[in-house]
Amino acid sequence: MVAYLLKIRNMKEHRFRNRVAEGSLTLPVMSAVTFFGWLLSVSLIDVAAWLTLAIVALMTYAFVECNNQCQLLRIRSRMVSASFLAFVSAIPALHASSWHWLPAASLLLSCFVAFKGYGRFQPQGWVFHAFLFLGIGSIVFPPMLLLVPFFLFSCSHQLRILTGKAFVAALLGLLLPYWVYGTFCLLTGFDVSRLFSAWHAALRTSLPLLSSFEPWQLAFLPFLLFLSLTSMAHFVRTSYNDKIRTRQYFYTLFSLQFPLFFLLLWYPDALSFTLPLFLTNSVPFIAHYFALARGRFMNVWFIVCLLLLTALAVLTYLDLWPLLFTLIPTETFISH
Repeated sequence: MVAYLLKIRNMKEHRFRNRVAEGSLTLPVMSAVTFFGWLLSVSLIDVAAWLTLAIVALMTYAFVECNNQCQLLRIRSRMVSASFLAFVSAIPALHASSWHWLPAASLLLSCFVAFKGYGRFQPQGWVFHAFLFLGIGSIVFPPMLLLVPFFLFSCSHQLRILTGKAFVAALLGLLLPYWVYGTFCLLTGFDVSRLFSAWHAALRTSLPLLSSFEPWQLAFLPFLLFLSLTSMAHFVRTSYNDKIRTRQYFYTLFSLQFPLFFLLLWYPDALSFTLPLFLTNSVPFIAHYFALARGRFMNVWFIVCLLLLTALAVLTYLDLWPLLFTLIPTETFISH
């Protein structure tokens, strides 16, 4: 009987999903796929595209370090960084603009630094640098400041690092990039009003229209939103299996999902900023779901999701969305 149970357990562990989640070749293979996708989607002389690839590579390494040092997954896995590369490689529209990835990189570094401050006796330095990265990202994309109150709440209740001194350090770190940028504008004669022009564009009062989204966006966004919501629900249902500190990390990301979801839908014309932000915050949940979820049909569901992502990528790379949307009466519901 014991041998039979061990045999069943070994069969489950050798399923395709488990081999991908725990395999040592998963991250190298996804890195090669991402690089090949980059070659197909950008020009070889496009400097901005190669800078974007460099930023994505640094973010992938940051995900690896965050997973290793913060123990986001209970098993030895590169699923977090591999899931990040899978979505990045599937969306060629995000391969060309390097500075659009700076807010997402800033968010990742901010969370990583804040996680490192968990349990510290004097967390002021960690809090300062965490909000410093948020300030840097908000200069590039001002609506990112919407994350600040949610991040302060998480630092206080989840990470337990928001003391009185730490709060002052958070304000100093958040304002320091603006002081540096304002001083640079004054010394170089740069038009300082450009700092506020981005704010004027960000303060939108009209509701976004569905017609503001492009066809590939209407296909990718529901898939990403459904997968992220499913993964978050799975984490809430099974979080008791994780260590306390790991739960606090994920609850911090959980609190940031709500403002990021709002930014994603409220600024459809700024999807090159909001999609990397939302993807960066969602990837740990998706990796946690596919690496640790249990169920009879999880292996099949993982393969289905992988095939759907591959199909969406193929349609986007081949630019078949206009042809597909001419076959489907989409204009009817878009116009309404």
